[in-house]
Amino acid sequence: MDLACGKRVEHRNRCPRLVAMPDARPRRLTPRVAALLGSAGVLAVVLSGCSGAPAPTPSPPASASAAPIFASDEEALAAAEAAYSRYLDAVDELTQDGGEDPTRVKSVVSEAYASELMESLAVFKSSGNHTVGYTTYDSMVLGERSEAGGSAAVTTYVCLDVGDVRVVDSSGVDVTPPGRRSRTPIQAQFVSSPNDPSELLPSGSESWPGDDFC
Repeated sequence: MDLACGKRVEHRNRCPRLVAMPDARPRRLTPRVAALLGSAGVLAVVLSGCSGAPAPTPSPPASASAAPIFASDEEALAAAEAAYSRYLDAVDELTQDGGEDPTRVKSVVSEAYASELMESLAVFKSSGNHTVGYTTYDSMVLGERSEAGGSAAVTTYVCLDVGDVRVVDSSGVDVTPPGRRSRTPIQAQFVSSPNDPSELLPSGSESWPGDDFC
């Protein structure tokens, strides 16, 4: 939510689908390395959502007698899209506020992921900088999903776009790194909320190490 103009900027789908589908089979991921030294490194972690969190281990199949949390891949993907949009809204608001009160991120991500993000936001706050603009993403594609014990785990592939986001210092000068990558292929993980298994929460994400499908 843009507190200044009082309106929400939607995360628009800029293309109908990803140019190339990544291989959804399990493969070892190498997270993008971003040193938490200064605002540029922090934003690489916070705005792209990249962290060292491992991809969730696929859960064993749920009992055949258990009612499914998601009746279809489409339902699971819709839940992931809604969760990712809430997450981007929250991170944009937090960095626009200079990282003030990073605990606000707790309501939109898993507990473990919140701890990582709060550390990054605390470093960003210490820089004295803030952001302007909004993060967007292109069409999200479902990679895999599983359900067990009344909880769901979902993996998706998405093109994250921070091209509209600028880093500004306390005097109003644009200090965005000139060589910053605007679009990044991401593998994002989600888990069920403890309050509602059909509501997903981002639980981690990493840069996709294979071919750039963005």
